[in-house]
Amino acid sequence: MPIVTVNLVEGRSPEQIENMIAEVSDALVRSLDAPIETVRIMVNEMAPYGFGIAGRPARLVMAERQAAAARPDSTEEGRA
Repeated sequence: MPIVTVNLVEGRSPEQIENMIAEVSDALVRSLDAPIETVRIMVNEMAPYGFGIAGRPARLVMAERQAAAARPDSTEEGRA
């Protein structure tokens, strides 16, 4: 019986989590030849302040990454 635990920082919709459960389950069925009835997926959601990345709160790292993604890439300027 494959049992998988997925830890996520809060913020995804129920539909996204349900889709992930289906996709992970399908991957286990394909890769392990496991009957779908035996697959178990547990999802743990954590608050962004309860998780750290490289010694910093995840909420800060994630905010910085989102801000960087929203900025135009200065290395792309001048390219045709």
